[in-house]
Amino acid sequence: MRCGAMIAFTFMASRAVDARRNAAIALNLGIIASVLFLVLTLMVIEHGTGVRDRAMILSLRSEASPLLSTFLLAVTFTSGKLAIPVLIVCAAVLYRRDGARTALYYVGACVTAELLDAILKHAISRVRPHGVSPLLTAAGGYSYPSADAMLAVVIFGLGTLLLAWSLRSAALRFAAISAAALFVICAAIARVYLGAHWPADVLGGVLAGVACSAFWLRALWSTADAPVPLPQAS
Repeated sequence: MRCGAMIAFTFMASRAVDARRNAAIALNLGIIASVLFLVLTLMVIEHGTGVRDRAMILSLRSEASPLLSTFLLAVTFTSGKLAIPVLIVCAAVLYRRDGARTALYYVGACVTAELLDAILKHAISRVRPHGVSPLLTAAGGYSYPSADAMLAVVIFGLGTLLLAWSLRSAALRFAAISAAALFVICAAIARVYLGAHWPADVLGGVLAGVACSAFWLRALWSTADAPVPLPQAS
């Protein structure tokens, strides 16, 4: 699903199509991500992911090394501690470049994701991993879905998509979106490797983040006053 979302967003960012057509693509992506998230959530509630979760954690921890631990600690620091500063910077740049409307939709998506995560965590009340792998980073509260994974998609992924939208080079747009997608994947892996989450938690966070981003993109593009074509690739 993470690769599918990256392909869909990259498709939108690499072609000169109008906003309303992209709104339809975003809506379809949001529906697909929502359905997959609902299915996964039901499996988590029914304890249908426990065996796979444990096996995947043990498999991932078998590749542990000091270098990998240091790298993933840096990734989780970025996705966690730097999320709010990145949000502020992205919103400020979008406001200055595109006006208040785009910036407000971006902030709205981020706030929605944060609220959704808090509601789902308390509703599902899944405990974090214990006795499976060492806890190498701070983690508190309930486990599902992963806030780091969800906000990585919305703050970093959606922010990158909106900022890269006006780049004239299709190659640069593709590179920016691909880099953001890679960061999201690393952030998700980091939370599992560092003992803070079950694999299903981060998958759920990614799916919820994709759905949230897609629906806000759909709202942004579907209410555009006129088609907004991308710059021609250079």
